[in-house]
Amino acid sequence: MREELITPMSSERTFLSPRATRSLAWAAWGICILLIFSALTIWFLGGGNPLQHASVLLISIAFACFGTVGALIALQRPKNTIGWIFCLVGIGTGITDFSGAYTSFGTAHGHVLLPGSGIVSWLGDTIWPLNWGLMLVFLPLLFPNGQLLTRRWRIVSWLAVMLILLSMLTSQLAHFGPASSDSSWNDLGSLINLLELPLTIAALISLILRFRRARERERQQIKWLTYGTTIMATLIVGGVLLLPDPNGLFQLIFPVAIICLPLSIGISILRHQLYNIDVLINRTLVYATLTALLALIYFGLIFALQDLLGGIIKSNNDVVIVISTLSIAALFQPLRARIQRVIDRRFYRQKYDAARTLAAFSATLRDEVDLHQLR
Repeated sequence: MREELITPMSSERTFLSPRATRSLAWAAWGICILLIFSALTIWFLGGGNPLQHASVLLISIAFACFGTVGALIALQRPKNTIGWIFCLVGIGTGITDFSGAYTSFGTAHGHVLLPGSGIVSWLGDTIWPLNWGLMLVFLPLLFPNGQLLTRRWRIVSWLAVMLILLSMLTSQLAHFGPASSDSSWNDLGSLINLLELPLTIAALISLILRFRRARERERQQIKWLTYGTTIMATLIVGGVLLLPDPNGLFQLIFPVAIICLPLSIGISILRHQLYNIDVLINRTLVYATLTALLALIYFGLIFALQDLLGGIIKSNNDVVIVISTLSIAALFQPLRARIQRVIDRRFYRQKYDAARTLAAFSATLRDEVDLHQLR
């Protein structure tokens, strides 16, 4: 017998009044922003070059997005657990950010550690496993309505809670246990974190099953999550491959990529009309593919023309650049149309067939002159 889906209507009971819920959401947002602003101030006081300052600012904005989106969801959808998860992640990232800034401020300039640096460092390390567990397991497990797909998935949530608590415990033991055992506790913590991988895979399977069983609105919400996650992963992986220096421009790409996740989730839950996501995904596929192909053609033409015409143009590369640019301009529209047809045929088959049927019918109407045949 098929088990029924657990829907938001299955938990109508709330433990807080609407006023208390609003106060809690605003308090969570205020704590998150206060921690992030304090960390940002300490990072700036610590000095650094303009690139580092820009990176710190973008990271602060990315962390603040989690708390802000969480507060907005909690205010408008107080029964949706996703909002409260993001509130916790916002506070957690604020704590870890403040911990890193506070503990590194003195040592960065050869000064003594600030008062309470050990406690602040311990708190940041202890909270970090909670952030990862919430994002990697509970977000895909509960998205988008804040409920488990079925009761069978409770085992995943309970195992995730146990691993998070164990990871937090090993972090405490590594800080306050004997110095000789620090390495052992850290190794155990790494092993526990590795055990979260099967739970993350299980949560993703739950999300896929939810998508297959969901109605149109939930499907659009899951598409928004997938869209934001894909852009985030593409930017991070592309940045790692193309910009191997972590102290270079990758410092700016990483926080921009992180921002994509809370923004996409905020749009998916708070926005009422979600049906433009298919068009957005379609355009992203088309223009991402088009950009990659045009870049390959452009640089390929430059290298090829330099080899073929090297004796003619000598050291002047302007001719090669002009020829390559004109070629790209000429190829843009036909290549875009071709890519659009391929993507529509491969990923949007129903829309593609409907468009072809409509085009054929329009051609028939245009060429037909017999009124009886048209009827």
